[in-house]
Amino acid sequence: MVPDTEEEMFPDKEEKSRTKAKHAVEALQRLGEKLIEHSKEQIKSMAIPDELKREVLFAKTITRHGAKRRQLQFIGTIMRDIDPESVVTAIDRISMGRAMASSKFKKMEQLRDELIQGNQASLDSFITDHPQADRQRLRQLARNAKNEISAKKPPKSSRTLFKYIKELTEADD
Repeated sequence: MVPDTEEEMFPDKEEKSRTKAKHAVEALQRLGEKLIEHSKEQIKSMAIPDELKREVLFAKTITRHGAKRRQLQFIGTIMRDIDPESVVTAIDRISMGRAMASSKFKKMEQLRDELIQGNQASLDSFITDHPQADRQRLRQLARNAKNEISAKKPPKSSRTLFKYIKELTEADD
């Protein structure tokens, strides 16, 4: 008995429509676009294959629309041969790092504002968390910043207070 159809000849072969294949390639191109959005330093630090890294860095230098589109298609072609999960993981790590840095920055700004307002509980909590902090300097900077705000002067002491908080926070990390 001779098989009549390709399905009978290859029963374990998975059928993939042209549309699904096209969508998969477009998804890889979009992933390549996300890679290009990152800085050169971030791309260099990613755990992705060297060939992909080199082509993504090259794509960042291209300014012409048509050339950039072709380069993105080429990046999509390269990504067909590698595991896209490693690229997604690398992008997620960088995104999480940004989110954590943004959250940390906002907390430092909030602490600075609370110190300027004279919140003693925030000062005590910060001193407990950072025992190397100079309580007197923190109070002086906060007092000077409050005076600058009321006198409508440039926020020099406020910036200095923020820098000091940042130094202490980064010293503990």
